[in-house]
Amino acid sequence: MSNLLQSIEVFLTNAAAWGSNLPQFILVPLVMVLALVGTVVIVSPILGLIRLIFGQKAIDFIKDTPWHLSDASNGWNSSQNKQ
Repeated sequence: MSNLLQSIEVFLTNAAAWGSNLPQFILVPLVMVLALVGTVVIVSPILGLIRLIFGQKAIDFIKDTPWHLSDASNGWNSSQNKQ
């Protein structure tokens, strides 16, 4: 385990040294793309696990969460929305 942590540390140190030599107009989009890819890599398996355990209905609920949150902040509940 310690060897894995050391290799990750070396990789990040080398990446930081490489990134410091890049101009900012290349570095900013690169960081944005890497953040997007990292988010997809992390979120996709979590959604797959939720779908496996709870089914598609849970995924639909999660994707509609902003609507649930905005309805709750406006004082609406689900029965009032359907009227």
